[in-house]
Amino acid sequence: MKKSLILILLVCGLVTAQDVYLRLTDHGGGKINLIIEPFTTKEPPSRTETARQITVTEDVLKKDLEYSLYFDILTDTTFLAETAEGVILKATVQKDTIGIRLEDFGSREKISERTYEIETDGRQTAHRIADDVINILTGEKGICRTRVLFSYKTASGKEIGMIDYDGFNFTPVTKNNNINLFPSWASDGQRMLFSTYTDDRLKIYIYDFARKKISSLSSFKGLNFAPCWSPDGTKICMSLSKDGNAELYLLDLNTRKMHRLTNNSAIDTSPAFSPNSREIAFVSDRSGNPQVYVMDTHGGNVRRLTYHGNYNTSPAWSPRGDILAYVSREKDNSQQIYVTDPTDYSPFRLTYLGNNEEPGWSPDGLHIVFTSNRTGRYELYTMNWDGSRLRKLTKGITANAPDWSPVPE
Repeated sequence: MKKSLILILLVCGLVTAQDVYLRLTDHGGGKINLIIEPFTTKEPPSRTETARQITVTEDVLKKDLEYSLYFDILTDTTFLAETAEGVILKATVQKDTIGIRLEDFGSREKISERTYEIETDGRQTAHRIADDVINILTGEKGICRTRVLFSYKTASGKEIGMIDYDGFNFTPVTKNNNINLFPSWASDGQRMLFSTYTDDRLKIYIYDFARKKISSLSSFKGLNFAPCWSPDGTKICMSLSKDGNAELYLLDLNTRKMHRLTNNSAIDTSPAFSPNSREIAFVSDRSGNPQVYVMDTHGGNVRRLTYHGNYNTSPAWSPRGDILAYVSREKDNSQQIYVTDPTDYSPFRLTYLGNNEEPGWSPDGLHIVFTSNRTGRYELYTMNWDGSRLRKLTKGITANAPDWSPVPE
């Protein structure tokens, strides 16, 4: 069975942007052939509502597995008969459970067999099954149960909300009738950082989802904003103007000591940790206009990353560490999303319609969430890491600052 799912060209010598990335397409040759047989029922479900949940589960499961980019979803075994390579997924409903069996097409041997309770929300049942199928067949963690935090406009200001990765189950998080900005997930998926205006200034808080408790993190004079958590969960980087202009500071959560990372007359903001927590990408106008820079977590070894265009912002590091997304202002003044190799600058444009901003990565590094005003208002969208397969998440909500959650345990 083929396990190589993403082909990335190693950068060497002088290359073009197209050479840096081998675009992942439906014909890339690295996906697993997967046929999902129609769900069968050994006995009628015990509730009428369960029958509806089963229909939802079957539909969402197919969409989850197709969206993952790991599989070619087939309608029958005709193609498998020609290649003899693939997996068959069989689902059997019995009372209030669904049994999922994975078989190798060539040998007909069982790969895995599990039973799931049909949850009240058939979508969540499907997400759980899809994540397990992805892990069993690829060894990767599925993202189907992840959620996206974002700030959204209300009549009285801005609140923080959450939405499932596929755009369902919108849930308000804050309800303080204030201006709440910059939500950022902790690596444990149980807490978030965010900024809110209180006492006439912007402060940073931590919200604990389990305890529904908010605690203050940074309330220095001036602005406290743009917080982000290191992937290893030990540090928080933020932008503070307590000593004059906006500078970057690092808080060590183990020692509770604050360390200033930047020290110049420029504005330094929008920090983003590398996946190994050893480097931080950030935005600075020290060259005259905003550009993306990279430094180590102690503030040393600063290097400028972006040179295309005169206005580049919003760096976001892929969890795989191989690509960094950012926003560049074009000659027509539109904002567009690019990706580049963080060690050898080779920009590759992903978006073209309207203004597209604030990219953030899915935890598997295969998808990007972002905001776009292509329909007239800024709403949330996702796309594949190469810019393909656009999907709109929100409907009628003016949204910004999305942050994709870690994979839940």
